[in-house]
Amino acid sequence: MDTSRLKFANKEVEKKYKAEWKKDHEMVRGRFGYPDCPGGDLVFPFQKYPDDQLVTYTLRDGKVYELPYMVAKHLATNVYYQVHKRETNSDGTRSTRIGKKIHRTTFQKLDFEDMDLVPANIITVEHTEPEIIF
Repeated sequence: MDTSRLKFANKEVEKKYKAEWKKDHEMVRGRFGYPDCPGGDLVFPFQKYPDDQLVTYTLRDGKVYELPYMVAKHLATNVYYQVHKRETNSDGTRSTRIGKKIHRTTFQKLDFEDMDLVPANIITVEHTEPEIIF
């Protein structure tokens, strides 16, 4: 890891960055899942740190891979779409809800334990528009 091009606010920030970089680059083993395209391949480029090379990954649904922790975490928690729902109440008030996230990929850990790889459950966001009376 070459951090000579990076500027840190202080030694503590640099130490934290290096520790996170080290953890993110540890290799972990798990099964890749692709619910959007069962049996299909996912090809994507990935680069988290400015001093890393851009790497293109090709993963097949259901296969076991050894990947850097940062890629496994990305697949397990960050690849999703949100389901929106618009409603009009009986009094005419309109609201928009984001009721859940649908994860497009999974990465099931096989040889390590980490709670950061558990995808977030349902989140609810609600926006209510004021009633306009003419």
